[in-house]
Amino acid sequence: MLQDTNRMLGKTLRGRYQIIRLLGSGGFGATFVAEDRDLPGKPQCVVKQLKSKDVDPSLLQTARRLFETEAQVLYRLGKHDRIPQLLAHFEENQEFYLVQEFIEGEDLSQEITSGKQMNEAEVIAFLQDVLETLVFVHHQNVIHRDIKPSNIIRRRQDGKFVLIDFGAVKEITSLVITTQGQTGGTILIGSSGYMPNEQLGGKPRFNSDIYALGMTAIQALTGISPDELQSEAETGEVIWREQARVSKQLAAILDKMVRSHFRERYQSANEVLEDLRKLQSTLVGYTHYLMLPAFSQKSIVKYYEIYLVIITAVTTIFLTRLFQEAATINNHNSPRVMATLSAQKPEVVELLNQGKTLIELRRYDEAIGSLDKAIQIEPTYPEIWLERGKALLELQKFEEALRSFDEAVKLKSDYAPAWYCRGIVLEKLNRNTEALASLDKTVEIEQNYPEAWYIRGEILYKLQRYQEAVKSFDKAVKFQQNYVEAWYNIGIVLNKLQRHKEALSALEKAVQIQPAYPEAWVERGSTLGKLQKYNDAIASFDKALALNPNSAEAWYERGYVLEKLMLYEEALACLEKAIQIKQDYAQAWYNRGIVLEKLNKYDLAIASYDRAGQLQPDYSEAWYQKGIVLEKLQKYDEALAAYDKAIQIWPANQPAIENRKQLLTKLGR
Repeated sequence: MLQDTNRMLGKTLRGRYQIIRLLGSGGFGATFVAEDRDLPGKPQCVVKQLKSKDVDPSLLQTARRLFETEAQVLYRLGKHDRIPQLLAHFEENQEFYLVQEFIEGEDLSQEITSGKQMNEAEVIAFLQDVLETLVFVHHQNVIHRDIKPSNIIRRRQDGKFVLIDFGAVKEITSLVITTQGQTGGTILIGSSGYMPNEQLGGKPRFNSDIYALGMTAIQALTGISPDELQSEAETGEVIWREQARVSKQLAAILDKMVRSHFRERYQSANEVLEDLRKLQSTLVGYTHYLMLPAFSQKSIVKYYEIYLVIITAVTTIFLTRLFQEAATINNHNSPRVMATLSAQKPEVVELLNQGKTLIELRRYDEAIGSLDKAIQIEPTYPEIWLERGKALLELQKFEEALRSFDEAVKLKSDYAPAWYCRGIVLEKLNRNTEALASLDKTVEIEQNYPEAWYIRGEILYKLQRYQEAVKSFDKAVKFQQNYVEAWYNIGIVLNKLQRHKEALSALEKAVQIQPAYPEAWVERGSTLGKLQKYNDAIASFDKALALNPNSAEAWYERGYVLEKLMLYEEALACLEKAIQIKQDYAQAWYNRGIVLEKLNKYDLAIASYDRAGQLQPDYSEAWYQKGIVLEKLQKYDEALAAYDKAIQIWPANQPAIENRKQLLTKLGR
């Protein structure tokens, strides 16, 4: 490795970045200081070389895709003033490179060495600085996962705190990382003492970062590392107050930041900032302490090379993500179990990780092959059966998938993801009662499982159990407030229950979360139509059509409302557009007949009703409406036949019964 890095010195990458010195190296890459020869003054930057040597060629394309995805995350994050910018990323000779901003400063761990403490005002200022950055990070759908003193730099230029180490971040739907230096197994991103319980369990949340920041602030106040602090035996809460001189108000905020259970913790960085602002307004006497320490008083004025060494370590983890054979959307297994399995049967973990990666590559048959080999060696590990079931589910081999999920829950009865997947496959098999029971078990084990509540709601809706469906969707949005599909479905079900005003509120929430959601705009317009707010409804349909001009439903609903406004020609044009897009749209053919009838185009109206009846043989209303037009044309026997057909299809069609009775009386029959 040393020979490889020495050969890099003096080399120019892409004809632009000239390597001038090595900063650090790891198992999969090295970090260098380089000069950017294309810019005036040749400013320095950091170049991280990510080694791809010995990578399975079949995985290289996956590595490229993951590298590109991660780079785009880093670009987005780098737009913030207090996050290092990613200046470039590229591949050269099958090796990947990141070019990042060169930060001058000193990390927080250098300031809060053992026994050295910040005062309260300094901690408040520190928290406000980092929390403002976290608001931005979380809005990008990213969890940092490794906030700690060494990953926070005080920038020499202005004393602001810069959040680093984003090589370790993962977006919510990211893959699990494993290192090539190990045989396999799940690697937790984070540092001991700064990770809350849910992160240790492999399920970090946005407020996991709040916990880590709170522990960092407590360390700054006490001078004591989190690992050295005691915790309550029963509650697991950290015992720290006696080690610090701090007001009760700030202590209460920090306590809430580091609550053991995520539900009792602050749910967002904005919530913490708001409480800090309230606290700050009471500390007028401390205002002069809020100034950050002046760097002119520091004896160390140097480039922040420690930070760059950290970049080396972190991007090593990042490289691991690119090249290791492991991919899954959620890790619900105990890290202790994984570690034990990795130590005792590393070949099983290797096969499991191969299976996960092959699923990511959509090579499902090969994935099943790897997982079957793992099962032959270790048949009692539930995650193998879970992943095997997922691959079979993708292949639509539902019965086989169900057997795999059954085996997973037999081995681990409280395995929520397996119960959840079991519910999905049972729904695919149209075994809805069993699917509901499986999803009920999922949320019994893990109440905070929005996806399970959502699928449960969909099944209840399909079973026309609308009240229960609403409650299930409500649970989904309780645990995931921005669950746009759940808000949309709440609107649909509430409309079924004739609760149109509540439906409108839910649909407003859906389009607020995701403005580019044409289906939600259509349902919103339909709801406004039911509330007789026709002009607002048309505006909503127009919004949907701007997003998707080929939405047959939007054209149909727009035509329906225009008919209510007696704008028949415009309504007809919309309905014909809907039929042009979706020729088997029975309801559009029916409404087209209604409009043509209003325009006194009776023959065309009859043809339209006939087409609706052909497409939907049980369309009683189409036969009834056809009877009305035939009666207007004085084709009484045909009208009677149409009424008879309408009543035959739906014996409770009272308007058809009444019209038939009146026509018979009129004819003296």
